[in-house]
Amino acid sequence: MPKKATNLHSLARGRIRASYSKFNLFNLYKKSRFNFLYKNLYQQKWTAKQETRAYHGEFMTEGRWMTTFESKPETVANLVKTDVGSVKSHAQEKATPYSIQTFAALERRLDFALFRSMFASSVRQARQFIIHGNCFVNGLKITSPGYPLKAGDVFHVKSEKVLQALGSKKPSLEESLKIDKTQIFLWNKQVKKLQANPRESLQAFTQEMKKLEDGDSRKEQYLILINKYNSELESRIVDERKNCSETNLLRKIYDCIDQNKKSKKDLTAKDFQPYYLNNEFLASSIEKIYKDTIKQLDITPFQEKADGAEEKTTNAELASRILESSKDNELARALRNDLTALKSPYSKAIEVFFKTNKASVQEGLPYDPEWIFQLKKHEPLEATVEEVKENEAKYSKMVNLPWQKGFYGRNDPKKPYFTPWKPKPFLAPFAILPHHIEVSFKTCHAVYLRDPVARPGHSEVISPFGLDIHDRAYMYYNREGL
Repeated sequence: MPKKATNLHSLARGRIRASYSKFNLFNLYKKSRFNFLYKNLYQQKWTAKQETRAYHGEFMTEGRWMTTFESKPETVANLVKTDVGSVKSHAQEKATPYSIQTFAALERRLDFALFRSMFASSVRQARQFIIHGNCFVNGLKITSPGYPLKAGDVFHVKSEKVLQALGSKKPSLEESLKIDKTQIFLWNKQVKKLQANPRESLQAFTQEMKKLEDGDSRKEQYLILINKYNSELESRIVDERKNCSETNLLRKIYDCIDQNKKSKKDLTAKDFQPYYLNNEFLASSIEKIYKDTIKQLDITPFQEKADGAEEKTTNAELASRILESSKDNELARALRNDLTALKSPYSKAIEVFFKTNKASVQEGLPYDPEWIFQLKKHEPLEATVEEVKENEAKYSKMVNLPWQKGFYGRNDPKKPYFTPWKPKPFLAPFAILPHHIEVSFKTCHAVYLRDPVARPGHSEVISPFGLDIHDRAYMYYNREGL
């Protein structure tokens, strides 16, 4: 039986554990350099043994660990060349950290291999996965956490368990409902503020982002937004250049006609302007073409199929059919000439549109009043926790924020982790993969290549402690009579 986890991540004791816990990260951060100045040799060895064992196999009793300990660590010999002119002295060669191999025997255990492969957030969680039958070695289910791996063994964990281990904690229904009510309130407040003073709000936001330091996470997100906006703008400009033809210009007129069909009003330049890069000259020219030519054309938007039925053609097909009839139709011929004359101004308008609408950190995002007034307030969520518990799926559909659909962290209530999945906070400092294991996160499989070894200046055993600590820990365990 493993040792009980009593106050494992105590901030007062400050022990460093084999865990991705945020409290463990704080203990790692505040751990100062060990001072052995006023301690005798045995006290130094005892302190080193305490600290290293808190990380390496803390769940094992001392007696059980001593049956695993190997006094002769596996290392690579340091051979020095003897050729004249290329000889390096022993002082110049990097020393081999033999003592860090003190706990190399633990790395062969299946529970440690799962933790090193980032399939579990701690060794204790890895043991739980194994005991509950979620781990397989070479296709066979293994339920013994201490199973010794051999070179070439392939092991894997069920993907849902890996997502649970590396994902954020799933909030309770009470926590999720409280967060969503707060988000809806703040969103409605922000929408009201933006619609009251849209231009001033955008300028104030741009000035705030400019003042932030380069390393600030909010400024990084702002830069990502600007780059995304510019890339979408460039893609649109490329498409506009490719489609700068009479057919495309005419298709946009019919798109505008279809969009305003319900209003049953005469279209003006203001209606055409959004379809033609918000260019006033193009919009007024298109209005003249619409009134003088298109309203006079007797072209049906329907065409007969083979079986005698009729179907509505697309606007692109309709525009192409009208321009093809320009050989015999005088109005269609005049329409083609007018559209051909607009191709050059349209190309210039594309360049102007790109320059005036390109975003930057200094200038910010371009002001678009239509986008501001398209923002809609969210209906307040008045349901109580008891009502939501009776029918969570029904109330979950009522949460429809721009960045979130459904309850916070509970898109799929059946999953044991935060949904949609997002990584555990403070995971990056622990994301260190060993040299002796090859990991595939796409399939949650890993290959145990070989036992970890020590080379000149490098050990494959991952440890938060320095060589001086491991030297004393090795001296403590490598003694006669044990």
